[in-house]
This record gives sequence, structure tokens and C-alpha cells, in this order.
Amino acid sequence: MVIHKAFRFKLKPTREQEPQFWRYAGASRWVWNELLAYRQQVYGETGQAPSLKEQMARLTVLKGEADTTWLREIHSQVLQEPLKHLADAFGRFFKGISGFPNFKSKRRTTPSFSYPQSVQVHENQVYLPKIGWVRFRKSREVVGLIKRATVSHKASGWYVSILCEVEVADPALPHIAHETTVGIDLGLIDFLTPSEGEPIPAPRLLRRLEKKLAQAQRALARCQRGSTRYQKQARKVARLHERVANARRDFLHKLSSALVAENQGIFAEDLSVKGLARTRLAKSVHDAGWGEFLRQLEYKCAWQGKLFHQVDRFFPSSKLHWEQADSTPCGHLNTLSLSDRVFVCQGCGELVGRDRNAARNIKRQGLFDVLAAGQTDSLNARGLEIRPVSAGALE
Repeated sequence: MVIHKAFRFKLKPTREQEPQFWRYAGASRWVWNELLAYRQQVYGETGQAPSLKEQMARLTVLKGEADTTWLREIHSQVLQEPLKHLADAFGRFFKGISGFPNFKSKRRTTPSFSYPQSVQVHENQVYLPKIGWVRFRKSREVVGLIKRATVSHKASGWYVSILCEVEVADPALPHIAHETTVGIDLGLIDFLTPSEGEPIPAPRLLRRLEKKLAQAQRALARCQRGSTRYQKQARKVARLHERVANARRDFLHKLSSALVAENQGIFAEDLSVKGLARTRLAKSVHDAGWGEFLRQLEYKCAWQGKLFHQVDRFFPSSKLHWEQADSTPCGHLNTLSLSDRVFVCQGCGELVGRDRNAARNIKRQGLFDVLAAGQTDSLNARGLEIRPVSAGALE
């Protein structure tokens, strides 16, 4: 099986190399904007958008014009990459996946450029064509065939992301049973509540630095835009945002890796994160990073041959009380509000923890979905008893 892995390192460019990074990033942004304007112009005149080949020809013409001969100093494939990205952006737009491609602002766009090939890595150095060997902080070995490299600038400096094609052994089919799987319920108070085990509190990383971030942003608002002090303060604000993002990424990777290592199957709810992010809980939802966490679970399970399944988002996991403390089936569908973290079941009168109940219901429904789809035949006798007691409770 062939998988793609990305290796990200912080670069340590010399004084001569860093200005080249800025020129390459600026050229990539300029090509995007110029060819997006050209595409709109051609479409307005002819009613048809130019093909990728025609846009490549336009880029060649620009290199020969007197005002844009500086493009010849940039590696040709670095200039071609924005055109491919632009074509992909329009493809996503026509499929309804994303909005219409916008022009890239010098101030708001993350400076970056990409090489589709010819990148090499030797010990703690990476070779970037026409720039040369650049040192980086090596934290792990780069394995596999290098397919592309992207250099980007963050508040803390320049980074390189190296995408590699890695061939691994085909994983064995997982043994899916009640004891080897886990259901998880994601929340804002407890980030994750498993069907068995202790809940994981939400780290609330943005909330922890919110006061310091607000002070830094107020100081930035008092600076004159474009001044040296403004630029210095803007870097402080950006570093705080990067600190939050790095801490969140570290938390999500560690938790997702632990879950995949400890279980043969993971069941979660198919959350509409974009929809939840449009509610009054938007800041907390974004701070939690549910979408990224589910994405990590999906690809890590695929890499290791584990099962990852999401139950339907309309399944009433929180409202359905499945089983009482003495293992007596209940199956009552309760009426709850968002503030009801602990409730008394309206069917049997038992005190129920909302999140734990939801996690167990997600696990049972996930096992039933997998069995019904014929994805496994290794469920034990306990795992088969997962259909809700009352079929009408799910309607």
C-alpha cells in the first residue's frame, strides 16, 4: 500500500537565502493574481475561460516583456504551481465545494511557494532548485520518495513541508468486537468522552491566551498602520496565534494517535462542524478543532488498518437512553435541551450522564452499521446485540 506523508521542519536560511524566499513567495502571489485577472478578462471577452495550457503560454509571454523580466530569476516550476492551484480552485468552485477564487493580498496571504520535483534532502539540509542547500532543524528522518516541497512563512520563521510517497505493508483486517472498539462523543466541556474510560477535558487553548491576545491586539490598534512599531506589534500578535495553533495541533495528534493505537475500531458522530461554527458557540467550536481531529482519526486508522466509522448526524445519541445500571434495556427517547448535561430518563427514571450515554449509543449504532453493511464478520455475541430496543425510538 502506498501512502503520502508530510514532514515539516523549520528552516534556517542564511542572510542571502531569506531575501530569495521572499522574492519567490512574492512571485508566486503575483502570478496567481495576474493570471486570475487574465482569466477573468478572457472570459469577459469570449465567454470561455482559457485552458491551463493557454495560461502557461501567457506566463511565457510575461517572462519576455520588459516590465516582467524579473520572472526569469525565479525557478520556472515555482511559477507554474500557482496556475495549477488556480485551476484546482476553479474546479472546486464549479463543484460547489468552495467559493470563487479571490485575489491574494500581500498583507493577508501567507507567503509560500512550492516545488513539484527536484527537491533533495541530505542529513539536516534540503536542496531547493535555484536557491541551493538550506539547513533545517531535523526532528525526524524523511522517509519515502519526495514528491513535492512547500516553503511557507509563519510568525516564527520559514518552514518547509516535504510530501513523500511511502510504501507500507498492507495492514491486516481489524478484529471488530465490542471489547476492541470505542465510541467517542466530542464536546466543549470535555473534549472527548469515550464509551469506556475517563473523559478528556477540553484544553481551551485559545481561551487561555485570550486575555493576553486581546491586550496585544489593542496595542496593535493604537499603532499607526505601516509604521515600524505597527509591524513589530503585528508580529507579536501573529506569534500568539501561532502558539495557540501549535499547541492545538500537538494535543490533537497525541490524542488521535493514542486512540488509534489502543483500539481496533473507533466510532464517532458525523458532526456538521461548519454548521456549528455559525452558531453562538463559534469561537469554542473553532478552538476545539473537531474537524481536524476527525480527519486525523480517519487517515491514521487507514494507515494502521483500523476501522473508523461515523454514525449519522441525525441519530439521537444523546437523547436515547439505551441501558440502565443493572443492564436492563430501556430504549426511551428523551426530550433534552443543550444545557442538560445530566438528566433523569423520562422512561425509567434513572440518572443519566449525557456525554457518556451518547458515546455508548454511538458505539452500538456504529457496530450495527458496520454489521449491516457487511464490513465485518468478526463481531462476538455481545457485539451483535446492538439494535435499539424500540424501533420507533429512532424515527
